[in-house]
Amino acid sequence: MISFLLVGCQSIDPLLKKESKKNKSEVKNSGAYYLDDGPEDNPPKNLDRIPDAQPKYEALSKSANRPYVAFDKKYIPMKKIIPFEEEGYASWYGKRYHGRKTSIGETYDMYQMTGAHKTLPLPCYIKVTNLENKRSVIIRVNDRGPFIDERIVDLSYAAAQRLRIIEKGSELVKIEMVNPSLAKKTVKDILKGKPVDSNIKYFYIQAGAFSNEDNASYLINRISKIKFRNSLNIKKLSKNSLYLVTIGPYDTEKIAEKALKDIAQKIQLNSFIISE
Repeated sequence: MISFLLVGCQSIDPLLKKESKKNKSEVKNSGAYYLDDGPEDNPPKNLDRIPDAQPKYEALSKSANRPYVAFDKKYIPMKKIIPFEEEGYASWYGKRYHGRKTSIGETYDMYQMTGAHKTLPLPCYIKVTNLENKRSVIIRVNDRGPFIDERIVDLSYAAAQRLRIIEKGSELVKIEMVNPSLAKKTVKDILKGKPVDSNIKYFYIQAGAFSNEDNASYLINRISKIKFRNSLNIKKLSKNSLYLVTIGPYDTEKIAEKALKDIAQKIQLNSFIISE
């Protein structure tokens, strides 16, 4: 929606800039979406069947996570997926931005479970709860915004529909970061409002760390060609300018060590166990 603010080669959208000057009471009570925006004439009829975003590990965007300035205010994005909660107003954006590039260079699709935030690391996954009706969705944050007082997240049309804020335009919500390592076991509980034990640790085999992404891809390909008793969940992660190849997660360190021993019998790796 506002990738131009990060690229710096386009001017700020005057319609968005005009709306950003509304006072707080107008923002709270306004049922409007962005000027010259809104739903399409014939939106899909199965919007409630669009699934939640499925949290997974993804390399963070280098360009979209740099400090930037919007409307004379400097923002410093987060660089890690860490516990995070925030309450404020959610808005949504639709046809005006449908098909445009998001801040991480993807094409915005108003019928996917996505959203925009000013400082969360991109991309990441959050649970959004409408505090009025308690409906919740999980979305993938891949864009920057909204730059309007008291609004903390911009939702795709599909996400706003699930939360029942299309007509009203904005609503008070709570957002919570979703840890991908806990997602498979806890997403259903998260959506049901059940507490998640943030102290749970999972263990991984770090098979390699490379400054060259091609080397990481080569190792993944090499490991993938070997047959093991159990299938391996191999991931390539970007961290501190390095490309990590990890295998896991495993529920306990003992299980991870046993898996590493089995792997080491077929391929020599300079590996060790990590946890989070």
